[in-house]
Amino acid sequence: MTICRSCRKRMRRKKTERRERRQRVDSHEMSSLTTEERRERRQRVDSHEMSSLTTEGRSYRKRKRKIKKKLQELEKSRRVDDHEMSSLTGEDDGRVQGAHPTTDPAQVAAESCREAIRTHYRDSYVQLTPLEDDTKHIKDIYTKLTLEKSLKKLESYKDIFLQTTEYGHQIKRVILNGEPGRGKSTLIDKMAHDWACGEALQQFELVFVLRMSAVEQSTKLIDSIFEQLLDEDTGVDKNSLSSFISDNQDKVLLLLDGFDELKTRALDEALFGSILKILNRKKNRECFVVVTTRPSHYHKLVTASLIGEPFTKVMVQGFDKEDIKMYVRRFYSDEHDKAEGLILRIESSNNLSDLAESPMLLLLMCILWKKDSQLPETVFRIYNEAFEYMFERKTDMSPDEILKVTNELGKIALRGLLGPEQQLAFLEEEFELEVLESALKAGILTRKKVLHGWKSRTSIRLLHKTFQEFCAGKYLQRLSETELKKNLKQLVESGGNDYVFRFCAGDNTACTSIILQTLVASNQFKEEQQCLRTQEKDVIQERAPLMQLGLNCYFEGQSKDLPPVEFIESLLTDNVNIAEWDRDSRNSFTNFLQNVHTHTDEQTDYLDKVQSVEMSDCDLGGRCMSDLAESLSLMANLSSVTLLRCTLQENLIFGGAMGYKDGSSAPLAHHIKKRNNLQKLCLLYCRLRSMIHIAGELCDLPNLVELTLAGSIALGGSAEPWADQFKKMMKLRKLDLCGCFLTGEYMTHIALALCNLPNLVELNLRGNAAVGGSAASWADHFKKMRNLQKLDLSKCSLRGQDMTHIALALCNLPNLVELSLSGNADLRGSAASWADHFKKMKNRLKLDLSDCSLTDKELHGLSNSGCEVILEGNEALCGSAASSVHHFEKMRKLQKLNLSHC
Repeated sequence: MTICRSCRKRMRRKKTERRERRQRVDSHEMSSLTTEERRERRQRVDSHEMSSLTTEGRSYRKRKRKIKKKLQELEKSRRVDDHEMSSLTGEDDGRVQGAHPTTDPAQVAAESCREAIRTHYRDSYVQLTPLEDDTKHIKDIYTKLTLEKSLKKLESYKDIFLQTTEYGHQIKRVILNGEPGRGKSTLIDKMAHDWACGEALQQFELVFVLRMSAVEQSTKLIDSIFEQLLDEDTGVDKNSLSSFISDNQDKVLLLLDGFDELKTRALDEALFGSILKILNRKKNRECFVVVTTRPSHYHKLVTASLIGEPFTKVMVQGFDKEDIKMYVRRFYSDEHDKAEGLILRIESSNNLSDLAESPMLLLLMCILWKKDSQLPETVFRIYNEAFEYMFERKTDMSPDEILKVTNELGKIALRGLLGPEQQLAFLEEEFELEVLESALKAGILTRKKVLHGWKSRTSIRLLHKTFQEFCAGKYLQRLSETELKKNLKQLVESGGNDYVFRFCAGDNTACTSIILQTLVASNQFKEEQQCLRTQEKDVIQERAPLMQLGLNCYFEGQSKDLPPVEFIESLLTDNVNIAEWDRDSRNSFTNFLQNVHTHTDEQTDYLDKVQSVEMSDCDLGGRCMSDLAESLSLMANLSSVTLLRCTLQENLIFGGAMGYKDGSSAPLAHHIKKRNNLQKLCLLYCRLRSMIHIAGELCDLPNLVELTLAGSIALGGSAEPWADQFKKMMKLRKLDLCGCFLTGEYMTHIALALCNLPNLVELNLRGNAAVGGSAASWADHFKKMRNLQKLDLSKCSLRGQDMTHIALALCNLPNLVELSLSGNADLRGSAASWADHFKKMKNRLKLDLSDCSLTDKELHGLSNSGCEVILEGNEALCGSAASSVHHFEKMRKLQKLNLSHC
């Protein structure tokens, strides 16, 4: 058989490819063995071959081929055995199935690194406290946390890896924001553990957990990985691993724990190492990065030089009510009665219920409850008693000796917090030997060997950063007034030391007073107040962090005296704004209001100055709403209350004592109705659960003139029982029911109730799409609203037949000057049936028909209406100018015409 030339070439090419492929495989197989293994294997094969062959008649090349063949068979046998073992154990060695072994040094380094850190993460233990069992495995102690994104709860931490931009691109920067002790670090450990065990995050080949307390702004990622995660004997090549990370960015997850613990205080972008460059997307931007921080450092993190849009912000809220029960029962797994007793104690106290949301504080509660079944009710007292208990349990030190150790620890702790670079880890020689040994024995300090470059050294840390802050606060309490003021000023200037202030104020009236005076006198506080004063009236202020800090310090001090006058006057102005305050701050605020009320007389009643209160983006669930409402009732001249995007739903039925059984709005109304001066109440997008009681209470307010319930999603299902209460609001001038999911049936009840209100001048029904097609049952009631001036029916899915009834009802209203029908696209082609009714209007009506899909044929009906017509966004008018001109010529009474975006 003759073979053509092209076939011979193809056969030679394939033969060459097979030979090269075998050589690559051989090279990789030999490289996967250590030098000693290769030497031993060659010696073993050589010995075997040489014993079976005579020296004569065998060429060197033939002998070499046989040796190579034998090596290949041995390696093949080894790979088959390894594959069978991995399939039996269910473990994944990280190779892609069916892939050929590779000689790529970067891939080899990645596989070695992956195995090392997986083992490290699988053995993750959480350091607890000096009980008999100092540590617990992460899977034994972890309890699901409450995570919120834009006030919406996430089902799992896995959801944060699914967030996308409006264009569908994955968001690869996530900030986990939460107060100290809320479980941020434990959540990071849980992510790493789940990845290592193959339970989650398997889209990533490498996951690196890095503690920011060991990082400076100039630290390189690869250096930090080797210092924090890899042992000296792992044999991973640093350059090869770095290459893998750069070439496979989408397969790498960085979990950066504790941005607030970053050593460097004053950041300079020019000095950033690769960790911060990855964070700000200047390097390896496709790596997925999750970073945790305290709220005190959030705005330092979200800057142009670090994390900019797009990023996902997730609030780590800690435990909810059921999580608290689960955690306590896990802690007391062998002591059922102890567990149930602690749960009952926590539920019996507003303060304890809120404090128990913090995993760290709940852990300390469990420890203290184990001691004598008693619990304190401030953060300072919990830490103070837990601190003493640790020493009592593991040492025989006297109270004076414990105080001495605490003082020495506090001195070092404060120095670390105030240094040019934040220091959370210390060297052994920085401590007195007696103090070091006592604190280590008690469990307050931990000792750990860490890598620094290729050298190891002993690092000493306090159990948790909050313990370092507690020791520093206790130390400050023992300083002279001059020294105290000097240190407090430094703490204010360096920022992020909220818990040091709170612990310093703990049960110490003198320190509390000095702290508040220092805060008020600081430039930061003055700038904060200036920012508030210069804002427009309708704009909610930002977080006001120093004001919140002052309130929390006043609460921790548990002082019965009034705070300094300067602090009171800075907070209690004519308009009090509260935005994004956490639960601690809101509880401290109510405590402050009650103390101010108790200790002032008629001549110096600071609460009388407050005329309006605005709150936005606050969780007012649980007992918080009841306490807040009671505090608001103390303000005699309060005339306006606005709650914007505040969560009013709750799990606890605290209204039972007053006869209420179904939600937070009842006590709010119960207390607010005591204020006869209240004129304006706005509940914007507050997700109300029930209007039955609040409407019944509000109708008794003699001076209420403005009521806004926009976005209250429960109104659509409950209008009939409460709508009738509107009849009693005789002074009501403005009612906003925008976006309340009202239906045609409920509109009938509402319109009937409103038609006899003599002072109603403005009614907003915008965005109630379900009322479309039902105007025949309710529009006729509008005839009686003789004083109505403004009516908004935009985006209500109105149709032509609806408008016929509405226009007929409105045409004889003598005071109507503005009617909005924008966004009702179904009005297309119907103007002829209803537009003529507007000719009867005595006043010049501003008629908004934007985005209603009107055509040029419908302009005829509006020709002589005398209205100010807005036709913006009616794209169907495009190209019809020639046919529309004669309609405009007939509009003798037309005063204004808007045709933009048509």
